[in-house]
Amino acid sequence: MPDLTLSFIISQIAMTIAMGFDFLSLQYKKREYTFLCLIVSASFISAHYFLLGKVAAGVIVFISVLRFITCYFTTNKKYLFIFIALNTISLFFTYKNSTDLIIYIGLIVFIIGNFQEDNKLMRKLMMGGTSIIVLYNAIIFSPMGVIAEGSFLISGFIGYYRHYVKNNKKIKKSQII
Repeated sequence: MPDLTLSFIISQIAMTIAMGFDFLSLQYKKREYTFLCLIVSASFISAHYFLLGKVAAGVIVFISVLRFITCYFTTNKKYLFIFIALNTISLFFTYKNSTDLIIYIGLIVFIIGNFQEDNKLMRKLMMGGTSIIVLYNAIIFSPMGVIAEGSFLISGFIGYYRHYVKNNKKIKKSQII
């Protein structure tokens, strides 16, 4: 268990703020609104990791801010490969232990999701990547990281249900009548 230092407490506060924006992000169907929330959220999450001394995670998530700005404007696959390369290079220079690979893998899945034109597929991949990031936060003992990313995952399920499952049931029901 880490000492309750000021940096630990501030990191948990940053993650709490990020949690609100994370939750909101997947409640919007319009991808631009989703990415605006993710830009703010990733900024706080990056600060959270830096405050915990997790440099690799902090750098990789900071790159996410740039990725979300890019995704706001485009789904062009060339940027997908650029951001995978940036994450790989940053991991190469910041790698300290095997747990750094966990967040790297989670974010690669997340990145692939970000550049999907199909909003349904984007959400599924983002939820898959988030599941891996929840595991990472549990391993590094970031209680608010687990709660925030868990909240993001739940928001993903709720948003997916609201936008695709529930609406699909209404369409099928109206076709029967």
